[in-house]
Amino acid sequence: MPKMKHVLSLFDAVNVALGAIIGAGIFVIIGIATSLSGPAVFLSVIIAGVVAAFTGVSTAELAKKFPISGGAYTFASRALSPSVGFVTGWVWLFSNLALGATVSLGFGSYLAFFFPSIPVNLAAAAAVVVATLIQLAGVRQSAGVNNVLVSIKVLILLVFIGCALFFFKPSNFVPLMPFGFGGVLAGAAAIFFAYSGFARVAVIADEIKDPVKNVPRATLLSIAISTVLYIAVAVAAVGLAGYAVLAASDSPLSAALDSAGLGFGAALIGAGALVATGTVLLAAILGVSRVAQKMAEDRLLPAPLASIDKRLVPGNAIILCGAAMVLLALTTDLTPIAYIGSFSFILYYAATNLSGIRVLGGTTRHMAVLGVVSCIVLMFSLPSYSWAVGAVVVVLGIAYYVAEKLLSLRRPS
Repeated sequence: MPKMKHVLSLFDAVNVALGAIIGAGIFVIIGIATSLSGPAVFLSVIIAGVVAAFTGVSTAELAKKFPISGGAYTFASRALSPSVGFVTGWVWLFSNLALGATVSLGFGSYLAFFFPSIPVNLAAAAAVVVATLIQLAGVRQSAGVNNVLVSIKVLILLVFIGCALFFFKPSNFVPLMPFGFGGVLAGAAAIFFAYSGFARVAVIADEIKDPVKNVPRATLLSIAISTVLYIAVAVAAVGLAGYAVLAASDSPLSAALDSAGLGFGAALIGAGALVATGTVLLAAILGVSRVAQKMAEDRLLPAPLASIDKRLVPGNAIILCGAAMVLLALTTDLTPIAYIGSFSFILYYAATNLSGIRVLGGTTRHMAVLGVVSCIVLMFSLPSYSWAVGAVVVVLGIAYYVAEKLLSLRRPS
């Protein structure tokens, strides 16, 4: 059977993470965070970046110790137990299927801005099909497409920042914290989800050159780059339009440009959001397929998912993943699957930090402890419905694992 090869450079790996991190979140969540924290939203961004860094350090150090694909599934399986590892991988699969469907629906919504006659669900399904075909073409080819798209969306955000400098009003930052420091923390909890995706690099370690060095580097570099960019966007947006304009809009960056009389703002941000959702969709399919392939290789999922095709990608896993996302995109809306993604995302990072506590030492173990604590705090900031949905996902995973083990005992050796 063919095996995946180490073909992605450090540059490619950083862009894989940035493709997953810098998504539609910064185009939307900055408004939600501003409504909670006021002009001090940039402080919320910094706090959220620090929290992300706790888990980022755990991920980086665990990747040095276990430089193979699978991410938190591999970490938890090796550091905690195979059963915990399976549930972690199961949660990852569900969360990223939900993420992919959510992002595809976001893509459809933004596309409808330019072409109102196109049904959102149909456009979402079409986006998943295209992203699936790109992933089937090979990891080098999909990485090339991702590199271009990441460059475009970063450029659009830099154009936004540049425009804001010409209309910047320092008075928009007075008072700095109208809702107190509690509001800043609430804003940090909201903006934290815009950092989702930095651990994607560890999931594809088998396809990255010199993974012992480049997986940790790419993980921490992606957090640093996205944090700097997010801070700049937050400061520019408040300085351009004031926090009230941002807080009142579902498209805060576009509203900020429009408030300054820059009529091209809506189209610019719409184009940026289309590109951003496209890169996150690519990253979601990449992540699900690689974890599914690794779990199947370990005989925890059906064997056909473990196969690697002539293009050196897990073709069966990619196709199944794409089909599941298409089904979700055609039949659901954003709210229920977003709850699955939120809870599962935090649970996944908690498992990473618990793995770090078990096998790492010194300062990195302390960082892992802080990572677990921060994940718990963020979990309690979620609505109760997300806990219920997350619990169902975990219970289904445990039931599948027990059934698989019972069946394996009955199979002839």
